[in-house]
Amino acid sequence: MNPDILLINPGGSRKRIYQELSKDYSAVDTPFWAILTAGYLRKEGFSVELLDANAENIDYDETVERIQRTAPKYIAIICYSQQANVSTPIMVGVGELCRKIKEKIPGRNLILTGWHPSALPERTLQEEECDFIVQGEGFYSLKDLLSGKEYREVRGLWWQEKGEVRSNRRPENVADLTGELSEVAWDLLPMNENRYRAFNWMCLGDLGTRNRFASLFTSLGCPFYCTFCAIHATYGEHRLRSWNPEWVLNQLDLLVNKNNVKNINLHDELFIFQRSHYYPIAAGILERGYDLNIASFARVDILDKTSLEELAFLKKAGFNWFKLGIESSNEEIIRKSSKGNFTKEVIRRVVKKVHEAGIDLCANFMFGLPGDSVETMRENLEFALELKCAFPSFFCTMAIPGSELYNMALENNTPLPDTWLGYASQGYDFLPLPTDSLSSAEVLRFRDLAFNTYFTNQDYLNLIGEKFGNESRKHIEGMTSIKLKRKILGDQS
Repeated sequence: MNPDILLINPGGSRKRIYQELSKDYSAVDTPFWAILTAGYLRKEGFSVELLDANAENIDYDETVERIQRTAPKYIAIICYSQQANVSTPIMVGVGELCRKIKEKIPGRNLILTGWHPSALPERTLQEEECDFIVQGEGFYSLKDLLSGKEYREVRGLWWQEKGEVRSNRRPENVADLTGELSEVAWDLLPMNENRYRAFNWMCLGDLGTRNRFASLFTSLGCPFYCTFCAIHATYGEHRLRSWNPEWVLNQLDLLVNKNNVKNINLHDELFIFQRSHYYPIAAGILERGYDLNIASFARVDILDKTSLEELAFLKKAGFNWFKLGIESSNEEIIRKSSKGNFTKEVIRRVVKKVHEAGIDLCANFMFGLPGDSVETMRENLEFALELKCAFPSFFCTMAIPGSELYNMALENNTPLPDTWLGYASQGYDFLPLPTDSLSSAEVLRFRDLAFNTYFTNQDYLNLIGEKFGNESRKHIEGMTSIKLKRKILGDQS
């Protein structure tokens, strides 16, 4: 029997997004949003299948062949990457896949849903060869569509009729995550085929376990207003909703006991936020005796209020890594970005406390934020070197569709990338946002210089060797030996 819907996690763009880093150094993520959607629709009584073309590393032609064999009533391409802020580049592959599907299976209903379509629904509908765009989280919209409702009654639906774009109101978000989104279709993924791969920094000291990996959300949304962030384009609001700790522990039970997972990446924008949420999860992990390696996001101002004892408790439960959004060492630039009001001293205090608890940091630093100059970017690099984080992530500022910076760029006629690959920060076509005093090329050149300066620094490499072993040091050295090619810097592709 043909399924009601086939959900597709698209592939085909890995090398174009990460260049040569895609071979050994980038992650291959579990498509949590796709299996969450599948679980919800199955619970509502629909038949669902899923194809993770990214994990299987199949091209567009083979993906279309698989669709033809499955012959679903609807095809939904789930345009979710690890986060909204890095999802736009996959739209190049999504567009190519749409064209292939419409070329070979022209009569099939094709839906696009996810971060990017929610941010630019009308443009996406007009640019891509699809039948429908779903704006918002997508759960209720797909349920309405599969239930046979008329298009004008499907919440969050965008479509074209007689050459005109039509749309319905955005659906309300799921209020009770634990009750309505209780099922996750892990069984639809090739979990035991070693196709998924953790971020390399997560597994420093134990690189051989990278394929024992999964990622998930334990909460959705964020109450903050960072100008460079685009997640609110999907949620349409600034608040945090969470699954209850028991639900989270049930997911971990399944991943550990059935799928032999060791490395867990939590996608939540704010996992370390509400003690009533994260503390029972850590306690449940300790009660079960699981040997996990967990990475989660954290904010400077929240960690500043968290005791060393609590951090040590989290470390004991397996929270070995915090992804910390430092962004800039310049207080005025931080305020302009609506990131917070913390100072250098607060950041130093927080980093010191986290390190005392035995937790390592994948700390984010951004170059080219509004107000940045060569001097402030140099200050940011020097601050990163001072903090001695185990694996900082260096980013250029982008005007991501759905973010305030994107809207500002449109208003000011700031040049934006010609293709969606221009938003791939490690890609050849990458075009970051310029500042008032710096061109896009100058920002990117400094970012790449900062990356090379930090990761080839002998003091840093000695630290990695001493803490994680010589194999991890060689891994870092191998990573830095790969020089990214940049179009705007005059490199040849």
